[in-house]
Amino acid sequence: MAAELLVIEGGTVATMDGARGPIPGTHGAEYAPGHVVVRGSRIEAVGAGPAPVRAARGGVERVDASGCLVTPGLVNTHHHLYQWVTRGLAVDEGLF
Repeated sequence: MAAELLVIEGGTVATMDGARGPIPGTHGAEYAPGHVVVRGSRIEAVGAGPAPVRAARGGVERVDASGCLVTPGLVNTHHHLYQWVTRGLAVDEGLF
């Protein structure tokens, strides 16, 4: 059974939350180190430093994201799933 809360902490958290960003003309925030707390399928908290979560009735799963970039809410739609079909076609070919 999955834990009630997922706590990701220790990494650099970059958001696109509409606030003024760290680079002039951008929006978002950066917390290094920061935390993201997820309950079920919803992001419950994002902020600087360690997460203020101690315990939860259904348990807490903690992920150490030290050395990682955490982008809450970003869905990566770029993929190369179709390439498994053509994987072996150019194995012996040169680049140019």
